[in-house]
Amino acid sequence: MMKFRAFSSLPAGLLSVVLVFITVQGSGCAVVGSEPATAQAQGAAVARDISDVELLGLIDQRPDLILIDVRTDKEWDGGHIEGACFLDYLEDDFKARAEQLPKDRPIALYCAAGGRSEDAMKLMAKAGFQELYNLRGGFYGWEDAGRAVSQSEAVPLPPSD
Repeated sequence: MMKFRAFSSLPAGLLSVVLVFITVQGSGCAVVGSEPATAQAQGAAVARDISDVELLGLIDQRPDLILIDVRTDKEWDGGHIEGACFLDYLEDDFKARAEQLPKDRPIALYCAAGGRSEDAMKLMAKAGFQELYNLRGGFYGWEDAGRAVSQSEAVPLPPSD
């Protein structure tokens, strides 16, 4: 069993800060927007998974965000995230249509469980897109978290700038 005698002599306030730091570092938590802003400032591309909470933050904080549902039309018709564009990853023209999107805008992708959107993210990263996010757990995770589901029309895909 691990002993924490080295920490026992720390003042309670400092000990709390140390424990919070260790917890956050070990949990993989991230501040929404901190990694992309840093990476963008350094000119590095971003392609990573995000949680439903992080996606909500991106939707709220980034008006230039393009949200893309890469599921099939049947899946789309069953409900989707409000404000999403629709681009079926399984269609033959997915790559060509995706490459028409602006490469300098943030793009968040989701599918049913996260696999197709992860593949789409990797394909788009290779094509030179600078800021890509994949919704971890996909639409199922979104629903399981109790997030709103929409039946609205798809937002049109924006053309390349």
